[in-house]
Amino acid sequence: MDTIIQSLNYIHDNTVLRYWVDFEKHTLYMDTQTEGGEMVSIQFIGLLAHHFETVIQYNILLGIDEITIDGFFNRYKELLDNSLPYGFPAFCSIEELREQMSQDKIRIFVIDSSLGLCGFVLAQEVEIQHNDTNS
Repeated sequence: MDTIIQSLNYIHDNTVLRYWVDFEKHTLYMDTQTEGGEMVSIQFIGLLAHHFETVIQYNILLGIDEITIDGFFNRYKELLDNSLPYGFPAFCSIEELREQMSQDKIRIFVIDSSLGLCGFVLAQEVEIQHNDTNS
């Protein structure tokens, strides 16, 4: 079972407006909007990799949880077994990946959805910024 370290607030039922990755800056950006119209921007900094599934035109987030490294390797064992030989999320073995993630202080953020986009982000930090567009 995943061991949750923390749940990120302010994103439940947010609609994903856009996301993009700046590979040079090792950052994944995600802009979301609350039901009340507030913009919430999420930046995953020190990005190692991300894996999204079921991305559709209209994505609604359920939550983002930070989980432990052990939880990550248990939950995504099959994906890692199939993808590591092809260099995802890194060109190395499972043991080397675990060591690299620990050394580089990579955190695991699991994204659950009410509709559409779900998956995970492997990054060193996350920053959340609220921008009230109704003011």
